[in-house]
Amino acid sequence: PLALSGLLEASLGFSSTAFLAHLGQTELAAGALASWLFMTLMVTMWGILTAVSISVARFYGAQNHVAITRTLHDSLLLAAGLTIPAMLLLEYAAPILLLLGQHKPTVALARVYLHSLMWGVLPDFIMLVLQQFVIGLGRTRVNLFFIVLWVPLNIGLNYILIFGKFNLPALGIAGIGWGTSIAFWLTTLLFLIYLLLSKKYRPYFRFKMAQGYASQLKELIKVGLPMGIMYCQEIAFFMALTLLMGKISYQALAANQITLQYLWQVSVLTGALGQAVTVRVGHKVGAQQIGHCKHVVTAGMYLAVCVMLIIAMIFWFFPTTIIAIDLNVHADINQPILVLAKQFLAICALFQIIEGIRFIAFGALRSLKDTRFTLYASFFMFWGVALSIGHLLAFHFNWQGKGLWLGLVAGAVCGAVIMQLRFWYKIKQLLESKNYVQMG
Repeated sequence: PLALSGLLEASLGFSSTAFLAHLGQTELAAGALASWLFMTLMVTMWGILTAVSISVARFYGAQNHVAITRTLHDSLLLAAGLTIPAMLLLEYAAPILLLLGQHKPTVALARVYLHSLMWGVLPDFIMLVLQQFVIGLGRTRVNLFFIVLWVPLNIGLNYILIFGKFNLPALGIAGIGWGTSIAFWLTTLLFLIYLLLSKKYRPYFRFKMAQGYASQLKELIKVGLPMGIMYCQEIAFFMALTLLMGKISYQALAANQITLQYLWQVSVLTGALGQAVTVRVGHKVGAQQIGHCKHVVTAGMYLAVCVMLIIAMIFWFFPTTIIAIDLNVHADINQPILVLAKQFLAICALFQIIEGIRFIAFGALRSLKDTRFTLYASFFMFWGVALSIGHLLAFHFNWQGKGLWLGLVAGAVCGAVIMQLRFWYKIKQLLESKNYVQMG
């Protein structure tokens, strides 16, 4: 269910790009700018609010329902507190984009887009909290149901408002922001109504019962903030990778964009597997079944490697077929891009197998609330190892774009090894501690 939810959410990017392409090149460029900024913001906030599922999972394993209620209450407060700075960032992003050297007409359109998206921030953050709440309880199908509802609603509203269907005014690029904001409000309200009417979830909204329990706000920030920063710096790394590809050639840049498109889709699967491990390990930790965490992580790694290996086979043996979705592979002018894209996809396949292992270890460490270490490990992996080795291979040894991707593989290996070792060390610590000595 988590993987399907992620894939459905990712499909919004394809539909939005297609709609903007019909409006014109300037609108498409403005949409790309606004989407990068909005995506960076959302991924950062998602990282912070993922702390909700971690805390809920551990309390659920311990059958501490009062603590779950307090966590839900405080996480909604946190979402409300994050809303104002997020809205201000979207509203006043234009000067930042101009400072980065973007063209004024493009920035003007991006500003319109971001202004309309701004009004969907509050329901989006609330929905993120509700999603993480039910995921922490292990009820991932509920999350999937509302994603299935939200995605077609969002796409439909975007289409209607962009092109002015049903006698409504054609809002152009602003329509995609207003459509998304309205879809957020409708889906969040329906999600909230469902939870309040359900006998399973309604008791967790009796916040007065948990007033005497210790506040979880500080813990949510302590656990969530490192994850938000981690996701933000990883996105920044891939932006840096794109800029380096642009220094090599426009063909390398185009091939890299094609490869990254598929990398994001596959990352949805690894992210879902990692979060599933987070929830299961959280339940085991809460129930003080620390020894069982090893089995969860081992099973998760086997599953991740198998899934990534199947996808790698597609990248290795059928690259032309998937590249043809984005590129006319028969045109002579596109042959240099085709050759590079095949190389990048082949290396990307190897990268994703290793990333599957890293994501499982990361998911387990996340459930142990060891998020500060995962932030440092991620920063070292991407900016320390991947960037330095990639730059050396690309520009010193003249391996160009292929060298940058090989540097990424080297970074992934380091990250996977470091996080694996850290997980087994933390489990050993828990088993040897006084709290778990009998169980160990």
